[in-house]
Amino acid sequence: MPDVESRLAILMQALVKTGLSYICPRCFKLFSDPNACYSHCRKEGDEGDDIHKGLGLITKKDFPEFLRCYRVAIGFQIKERALPLGEGPGRRPYAECFSVEFVLDNCVAKREIIDAMRLAVIKI
Repeated sequence: MPDVESRLAILMQALVKTGLSYICPRCFKLFSDPNACYSHCRKEGDEGDDIHKGLGLITKKDFPEFLRCYRVAIGFQIKERALPLGEGPGRRPYAECFSVEFVLDNCVAKREIIDAMRLAVIKI
């Protein structure tokens, strides 16, 4: 049976071939483009999930709520400067915050480290 790293490598190759480049950090659903991801977040928000609702916000004035919800979704207090945010008139492109690469490289790994640290503290 292949080890965990081999399985992960196979899954990553499969993911690349699917063209699904965006992921909801709340429920880990995959999407082909950021607009589909935003639509998903708004739909889930309309059905009562406030975190998804906040992830679907895209205006600059809504950024504090987006950031709060993003932090809840990924499980730790990521710094604003660590997010790949774009600039634009009236809107901030948050699409790269939902890219599979960013979530895997920055968010999931840090959440696992923090969870491991919490377990270590509990055992002491």
